[in-house]
Amino acid sequence: MGGSLRPRIAIGSAAAIWLIIAIVSGRHDGQWLALRTFSMAGAVVTLGFLVYERWGWAWPFVRYFTGKPNLNGTWRGELQSDFERDGRRIDPIPTVLLIKQTDTAIWVTLFTGESSSTTGMGQLVKESDDRWRVTFVYTNKPRPEVSSRSNQHQGVCELYVTGRGNSLGGSYFTSRKTTGELRLKEWSRHKYHDSASALTSEEFGTPRVFAKE
Repeated sequence: MGGSLRPRIAIGSAAAIWLIIAIVSGRHDGQWLALRTFSMAGAVVTLGFLVYERWGWAWPFVRYFTGKPNLNGTWRGELQSDFERDGRRIDPIPTVLLIKQTDTAIWVTLFTGESSSTTGMGQLVKESDDRWRVTFVYTNKPRPEVSSRSNQHQGVCELYVTGRGNSLGGSYFTSRKTTGELRLKEWSRHKYHDSASALTSEEFGTPRVFAKE
């Protein structure tokens, strides 16, 4: 939840408490009437902010004016790492990216057949050239059966909304001093929580993340 939203919630909560006090007291003089009116307005405004933060920002007619992409759902593609095994670069790895997004926050979970990565911090920003970029810090946890050759590590990834909003692409680097690229061109509105079910699903298609496209 964005820091700018917290003060609004605090103000709205205080207003709601004052409204309850004013109603329970049963007083009807001008001062208490003004307090009740102010409290009710504050509570309604805060509720509006909460609805917008969770759902309103993603409504197509809202995004038509804001231009913000809706990345919610599961993305499917490939990861190409410069990591070498037995003297040669490993093959591209089928990859799944689960994204949960609100107006001010974004969470990313990455799945492959050998590991999963969870977001410690994520951000969606609009660059000066009007491109949208997702940046996230993650912790990668290999499955037990591959932990002998792949250790837990941290990394940073930057993905851009590419094409006409029909793909995500970018690069990453890790605490193991490896780098790589991600290309994700398939999307599903359903939330998959493992690579096996997502990679075999037939419910994926071409994403359309912008309301104007």
